[in-house]
Amino acid sequence: MNDERAALVKRAAAAAVMLVGGMALAFAAYGEGALNILFLVVVPGLLVAVFVLPLRSAVRHRGLRRTGWWAAALLGGGLLLLAAFAPRLALLPVLAAALFLILGWPLTATAACVMAVAAVRSLRSSGPTAARRAWARLSWTWLLGLLATYGYGLTRLDAEMVDVKDRVCRFDPSRPAGPRGGQSLLPLSDTSCGADTVPGFVNPLLAVLAALLLVCVAGYIRARRRAR
Repeated sequence: MNDERAALVKRAAAAAVMLVGGMALAFAAYGEGALNILFLVVVPGLLVAVFVLPLRSAVRHRGLRRTGWWAAALLGGGLLLLAAFAPRLALLPVLAAALFLILGWPLTATAACVMAVAAVRSLRSSGPTAARRAWARLSWTWLLGLLATYGYGLTRLDAEMVDVKDRVCRFDPSRPAGPRGGQSLLPLSDTSCGADTVPGFVNPLLAVLAALLLVCVAGYIRARRRAR
């Protein structure tokens, strides 16, 4: 019971750090607009972090885990059928995920920092599952960092637009007239109004984080096989 209570306290502390750090970063980036992030992203994110993920990780019964996998398979199959017969409707989850990344990248970045601290603590501990836990937490660190960086890059798209709906570029007399550019989601780029509005560090950082994620996932798989 004491161990469960200590684990709950640790999760609550991590959630509080995510809330404070994420909102501080959001206010620094968006000012008063960060209040929208509080209601649309932070509160649902905290609910998932505090309740859903611990319940998922605490499931040990094979029947329950098998049920979860079947539910995931049915959901994935449903999305594939929707993409095949109604592509426009299938884009809704993608748009929702993109909106979450755009609004929630400060919270995701803070979560990556919290997970990095947990990974360092796992590296300093000993035990039969210490290596597997450390690789898993490092994988989550780089994945969250990857999502946060991509979400920040998405916020820079249309940065030079006066009216995003009508795609009207801001008037700048110092900018020479030339052919219109375009946008790219991978790599992230927006040259619709001239110079690329996505900062130059975004795409190289995405590549580095993706490489680190692959290395850590491979390390986790190897550690899990050794534990067996």
